Amino acid sequence: MIMKMKLHIYSFITSCLLLLSCNSKAEKDNFNKQVRQLNDSAVAIGSLGDTAKIMVAIELLNKVIAMKPDYYLAYWNKLTFQYRLGLMDDAFATLKSMEQINPENPDLKTMIGAILEQNKKDSIQAMTKYKEADLLYRNILDTISPNCLSYQSTMINYILNLKLLGENFDADSILHSPTQNDYYGKEEIYEAFRQFAENNLMKKTREELVKMISQPSGGGPETPPIESSLLN
Repeated sequence: MIMKMKLHIYSFITSCLLLLSCNSKAEKDNFNKQVRQLNDSAVAIGSLGDTAKIMVAIELLNKVIAMKPDYYLAYWNKLTFQYRLGLMDDAFATLKSMEQINPENPDLKTMIGAILEQNKKDSIQAMTKYKEADLLYRNILDTISPNCLSYQSTMINYILNLKLLGENFDADSILHSPTQNDYYGKEEIYEAFRQFAENNLMKKTREELVKMISQPSGGGPETPPIESSLLN
């Protein structure tokens, strides 16, 4: 009799735990759906292009971030709109928050370095960020296959960061390496990679590259200049 009671109690507790677990998952899924919908609404409003609409979008994204402080995509959308409006101090603060969430992302460090150099006039700290990015780029390129979709964009940003470090010889060597063509398999893919790098990186001065990354031009870019991955 006692054993049966124990079994019934155990079964009851297990059922309660399972029910709580299911409810918790449902609540989490519903919460994440609300967050995504609010983020999407902000993007839709901000995409209208009007300054007032973009400010509304930024406020909505602030609410998203308050609800889910580690929601990287919301920060990225907020950064995009801040760049459009030329709110560089705000953009810098957003980048720093993104760096805390994703400290292994070298693109963020390159962008922070460019703003430090161009807007904050702090070339020492800027170089520190470029060096941090350099190590991260090297680690990433050592661990992903050249056939991976992210390899090309990572390599482009790595070359860009080398230019900011003043390592022009290394940047040129990578671009014109005899083995680089082999990485891309097809001649036309490598040629597209080479032309993009030459037109957008190699033919620009270091000062032009820093300005391109750190400041909106012609009213602001549609998106911040670099950042190729890890939108989660």
